[in-house]
Amino acid sequence: MKYKSRAIALTYIKQGDSSIIAKLFTEKKGLQTFIIKGVRSKKSKNNITFFEPLKQLSINGLYKPKNSLQYLDDIRLENSFGALRKNMFNVFISVFIAEVSSKVLQENDKNPALFIFLWETAQALSLENKSNSNYVLTFMLNLSRYLGFYPSISEIKKSFFDLERGIFSDQLKSLDICMNKKNTLYLKALIKNEPINIPQKDKSILLQKLIRYYTLHHYNIENIKSHLVIESLRV
Repeated sequence: MKYKSRAIALTYIKQGDSSIIAKLFTEKKGLQTFIIKGVRSKKSKNNITFFEPLKQLSINGLYKPKNSLQYLDDIRLENSFGALRKNMFNVFISVFIAEVSSKVLQENDKNPALFIFLWETAQALSLENKSNSNYVLTFMLNLSRYLGFYPSISEIKKSFFDLERGIFSDQLKSLDICMNKKNTLYLKALIKNEPINIPQKDKSILLQKLIRYYTLHHYNIENIKSHLVIESLRV
C-alpha cells in the first residue's frame, strides 16, 4: 500500500557497500524500519544527511504489513536545520532524543500526539540558537507524559520522588528506586517549569535517575550511549 506521510529520522546503520537501514517515526504508520538502497553512493538522488537524527522529512512510502523492512519511493526535507548545524550542543541533544525515541517507540504503533510532540521538538531545536542546559531533562519528563507514566503531582509537596510508583512521598526507600531530597527539588522545579541552575554533577545524576525511571516503567533505555556525551558537556 502506497502512502504519503511526514516523518522524523531517528537512527540508521550501514548496509552493504552503499545502502542503509533507517528507523523513521512516521505520522501515518508509526515507527518504521526502511532499507534505502544506494543512498551512500555518489550517484544517489537522495542525500545520506536526510537520515541524520531528528531531520524532518516528507516521504512517499510503500507499506507491506508482513515485511520487517519497508521501502521508500520518494523522500524530501521539510526543514533545512540551518540553526541546528551552528549549535553543536543542540546536535548532541538531537542524537540523544533520537536514540531514546528509537528505544521507546513500537513498530507500527501510530501515535499522532507523540508524533506532533517529537515534530515540534525537532522544529524547536532547529530554530534555537541558544543552549538550554536543562533541555534533555525537560524532554525526558515531557516524553513520559505521552508514554503514560508522567509523575503524579497530587503530592508534589512531599520530600522524595518514588521512581517505581511515579509519585512524591515522605518515605525515602532505596536510592535505587527513589530520588534524594535535593534531586527531588530539582525535579519539582522542572515540572513547574521554573528557571533553575542545576550543577553539572547533579544534572548528570538526575539524568541517570530519569533513565532509571523509564526502565522501572518498562522502557529499558539504560543501554543508550548518547547520554554519556550529554553528561560530559559543560553548559
